[in-house]
Amino acid sequence: MTPSGAFNTNTQIINIMVLSKYTNGTKKYLKAVAEYLTTKYGELPAQWEQLIYLLGDNIDLYNQCKESVEQNGIFDPTTGKKNPLLSTMKDLQATIIKQVQHFGLSPYAVSKIKIGEEDSTDDLIEALTNE
Repeated sequence: MTPSGAFNTNTQIINIMVLSKYTNGTKKYLKAVAEYLTTKYGELPAQWEQLIYLLGDNIDLYNQCKESVEQNGIFDPTTGKKNPLLSTMKDLQATIIKQVQHFGLSPYAVSKIKIGEEDSTDDLIEALTNE
């Protein structure tokens, strides 16, 4: 980590991820996220590390719920009620989608990026302050 607290290479994030508690699939995904963000933004601020961990936590938790539902079924055979993990999975899906969008990794997030448009903020501020 650099003195400013930013990660100077994606290797530092990747090494942290390799040593973490995540499943291999989640590690692979988080490595790809870290590499993408580093390529796109250069040094990543230290505070992004926790956001990447939260994404990993949610992905792993979703996969655990999914495995349990696959093993135990959608309905409890004795009570006939829905498996409560279905609700948890739905909430996790929404959270993961939001997290991915915040990192700019989803097709939706990419569609919101305006490539080639000039930022007219400075022009607007100058026009407002020169009157």
